[in-house]
Amino acid sequence: MTLPGNRTADSPGESSSPRPEDELVFSLCHELGNLMGAMRLHAHLLDDGMGPADLARTAIDLDDLSARSAALLGLVRPLLSPQARSPEIVPIELLVGNLEGLMVAHGGRGTAVDFETEPGAGGVRVDVGMIQRLLQSFLYLALEATAGSGRVKVRAATQGDEAAIFIEDDGAEGEDPAAFREQMMRGRPLLSAIADATLAKQGGRFEAERDGDWTRITLILQAVPLPAR
Repeated sequence: MTLPGNRTADSPGESSSPRPEDELVFSLCHELGNLMGAMRLHAHLLDDGMGPADLARTAIDLDDLSARSAALLGLVRPLLSPQARSPEIVPIELLVGNLEGLMVAHGGRGTAVDFETEPGAGGVRVDVGMIQRLLQSFLYLALEATAGSGRVKVRAATQGDEAAIFIEDDGAEGEDPAAFREQMMRGRPLLSAIADATLAKQGGRFEAERDGDWTRITLILQAVPLPAR
């Protein structure tokens, strides 16, 4: 029985309060729309009269935009889900190795990319697809920040019961990682907010900082021992 003036969860006219993740999905879809618009523009500029160098540059730009869009699109479903998908235990070395394989196929576009995993780093219990897309998206933005002439480092290490994956770049100063959460929801500030929301579901946390010439993005998760083989 419903008391007068009260509504049940199924009562007509009730408006549920938006979740913080809903606003992130809106911003994320807006970012995806911008990337899709850029892809359409680049495709429109393709012309038979273009020389080989211009065709190659445009093809690379389209490849970059497509890869970034795919990685961001993979984050929409986890944000819409109230609960994280069933986590899996995965070696940290595999997560970093997947990023290295991605760079073999994608290329650094003039940026030197180094990968390093601490020996015996162990594993983490995560929604593997979500974490992988998040790492990919941060890696693409690090490549963008270096403008094809710098360095990016991807590292993984464990300390105590925590495991951390670092994505660092020596792109030009101008971004303030400490203020990412207060800035417009685009680029790294948007991805930082998504990392905050999604890692919380995984029992982890996110950090961003500027250390000398380097911008450092850190995804921190609970470390777990790998199953015996």
